[in-house]
Amino acid sequence: MASVLKRGGVWYAKWTDAAGKRRREPTQAASKAEAKALADELEVEARRHRNLARRARNGLPPRPEDLTGTFAELCTWWIDHRCPEASRSGERQRLGKHVLKAAVGALLLSAMGSPHFDELLHSVEAAGTSAASVNKLRSVLHTVFSKAKKAGKWVGENPVASTERRKVAKRVYATLRAEEVPLLLAEVPAEWGPLFAAALWTGMRRGELFALRKSDVDLTLGTIMVARSNERHTTKGGHADLIPIAAPLFPILKHQLEHAPGSLVLPDKDGKQRSPEADPQKVLRHALARAGLVEGYEHVCRWCGHKERHADNEQRYCPKCVKRTNGTGKPLAQPRGRALWPKAIPRPMRFHDLRHTTATLLLRAGVDAHRVQRLLRHRDVRTTTGIYGHLDVEDLRAAVEKLPELGPNWVQMDPTPQAETENGPANTANTEVNSWWALQDSNLRPLPCEGSALPLS
Repeated sequence: MASVLKRGGVWYAKWTDAAGKRRREPTQAASKAEAKALADELEVEARRHRNLARRARNGLPPRPEDLTGTFAELCTWWIDHRCPEASRSGERQRLGKHVLKAAVGALLLSAMGSPHFDELLHSVEAAGTSAASVNKLRSVLHTVFSKAKKAGKWVGENPVASTERRKVAKRVYATLRAEEVPLLLAEVPAEWGPLFAAALWTGMRRGELFALRKSDVDLTLGTIMVARSNERHTTKGGHADLIPIAAPLFPILKHQLEHAPGSLVLPDKDGKQRSPEADPQKVLRHALARAGLVEGYEHVCRWCGHKERHADNEQRYCPKCVKRTNGTGKPLAQPRGRALWPKAIPRPMRFHDLRHTTATLLLRAGVDAHRVQRLLRHRDVRTTTGIYGHLDVEDLRAAVEKLPELGPNWVQMDPTPQAETENGPANTANTEVNSWWALQDSNLRPLPCEGSALPLS
């Protein structure tokens, strides 16, 4: 049984460790009660370790009360030993913020259950975190306990499984239309041009483009081997894929193979691989502004800070800084404000949205979803159609136009075929329209039984 003693003004804790040996260690306790509480905790933790070892020797699974360690220690184990290398840095930052540096991380695993995780997710959401980020944290924690259960570090049901997922509003991604692609590429700087062109004609991710080697490109067969990303010798999906080279991209890749320094197809100006932190987002934003692919213009007065937003960049003047005299002090016939400086507001596009553009343009051109899936190298076709295929109003308009054209008085038209008259054959256009709509109506109403006296309309 745990006990305490005081020597030289220091309280010592005495307990039996997991190996069954008596231990005595100095503490930082300021009183006997505090030292006794600490000794009792050490005794309980040692007993839990002994029970766990005893059940393991007898072939019995551990019990929840026998679990050792804290929640933070379990998350750290997962990051170091089970988290994919490509996600390790991001997950260390995510769990560090919400678990490792939070009070919940100090909780013992033996005392944790679903209510703790439900409270954790609600507190994160209340702090202003988006629903999508809360769902991502929930997914990561679910994975942590799933892997821990396989490794024998957790027993029972996954405590995160019973927590609720947050409803996320579907996001509309900004993409380029076919006629806008050459406008954008014409404004991209020369050192970034091949990278942007390859992104649009292959749908490859940024890290895959950075790591593309000359040995991965076969101009004879017209193929690209996508096998690595940034510094990793694999892609995000964990597999290598062979994709074809589009005809407009062929001369660009040929030029890069012949003139790009080093072994990379799309290196930086020194022939080295671009850093994962190299962000072409700024390049894209400036290119969109110069190409006129903007949401509007913000007109700013450099003198008083007055701002106005307009759809064009026509010259305007500040209504506050009104000049009533010229430089010589003579009054102006028509006083006007100082000139406003127009600043373009580019579309809210990311570099990754060029990959969305590739998928959308292929689907819009009539390419079937399964081939687009293969080109983008998704595991599930639903990812291709649900996330990467963005149909705009004009695409939907084309679908609506497949419906038959309706006249203004179609309701009053006689749906029965008209007989040929003395003046010639009857007009059957209205009959075809009404027959089509009658067929749709028959799909909505049950048909009468054979021999029934119920009318059809």
